[in-house]
Amino acid sequence: MQNTLINQSFSKSIARLRSILPVLSFGLLIGTYLISAIIMGIFHMEKSPNIGFTIAAFLVPLSIQAGRGTLVFFFQLNPARIQGKYSFGVIAASVLLLLSLIEAYFVMAPHGVGWIVSVSTLMIVGWVIEIMILKETIFSTQMELFQDKEKWAELKAFYLAQKEMENFLQGEIPQIEVETANEKALPPPEPANKEESKMLALLSELNEHLSGKEARPSLNGTVRGGKN
Repeated sequence: MQNTLINQSFSKSIARLRSILPVLSFGLLIGTYLISAIIMGIFHMEKSPNIGFTIAAFLVPLSIQAGRGTLVFFFQLNPARIQGKYSFGVIAASVLLLLSLIEAYFVMAPHGVGWIVSVSTLMIVGWVIEIMILKETIFSTQMELFQDKEKWAELKAFYLAQKEMENFLQGEIPQIEVETANEKALPPPEPANKEESKMLALLSELNEHLSGKEARPSLNGTVRGGKN
């Protein structure tokens, strides 16, 4: 029976959208990098005295945007490196956004507020896309690691060992009890045979009686049998 509560066409559209969102997101991110660099290059080129400065006017912004993308997503090269809420990528993206906004203000101030607002909006949109992709990438990596229980256990053991190593390098050496040769505990003596011990005790007592070493009371209460 077909479910009439859900629009099947809309559901299929959502599925198609989810399938193209990764490519679309990265495409938009790279597009904002390129457009921002080209726009800044055009405005820098206006005051270039020669062809060398003109080429540099485009190469410098392009290199900055390429370096920005590398810094933001660099730690995804190793998925086992767990990143927190304020990871290095988030901090790098935010700092570079602030520098880009300052640059846009000084470069475009002679051309009016409109250009400043437009280019700044483009940069902020690129920053939002950048952070969202980074957050989703970190979340996906953590889910992938958690689903593999064996790898998850190895990862936790590694981070615990890494913490112990950091404490050791900082001088926090754990107290280890070292036994010297004189302090080694002797092994416990082997328990003697109970029957053998009892027989030896009886023989010793009998020997003392026969040799007259044991004092024995007489019928009148005096002690006899002992040597003077």
